Amino acid sequence: MLLDQKRTRRTVQVVSILTSLAFAGVIFVVLGLIFFGGSGNTIADEQLSSAKSLVKKEPRNADAWESLASAYAGTNKFPEAIAAAKRAAALDPDSYRRLQTLVSLQVGQLDNAGAIVTVQAFTAKHPDNAEAVLQLAQLAEKEGKTALARLSYQSFLRLSPDDPNAAAVRTRLKTLNAQAP
Repeated sequence: MLLDQKRTRRTVQVVSILTSLAFAGVIFVVLGLIFFGGSGNTIADEQLSSAKSLVKKEPRNADAWESLASAYAGTNKFPEAIAAAKRAAALDPDSYRRLQTLVSLQVGQLDNAGAIVTVQAFTAKHPDNAEAVLQLAQLAEKEGKTALARLSYQSFLRLSPDDPNAAAVRTRLKTLNAQAP
């Protein structure tokens, strides 16, 4: 019986020492992470870094600026994303796709008035772009600018009377005309 007590006591001591060492190891790992930190880089952060270096290398490349806008949006830095999208649109002012990137960021930030100004500037230079005119009409209607919406819908129908959206536009136009004082 005495032998079993010695063996049990020795086993308890060994287990206690091993537990203490394991606990100390966990503490060292946690302290290391606190003091030295983890890498913390997400995929979005890496994309942003890559886009920034591309813009730095090619500051007149509209694609690079558009990539930067997307990367900023991916990290929820929307003012920076909008600024980069504006730069991309300025470098390629004839591109409706670049306009779309900028407008979608503005609308996403609930800046419909800014989006209207952006689309109006584009349609002033490209009055024959039916998609842009339709987008202007929809944004104007959403903002309660009925007169602008009505004129833009009419322009769209003149530009593209056979467009698949034309029937829906005619319906919207009838509704707006019926609401007019």
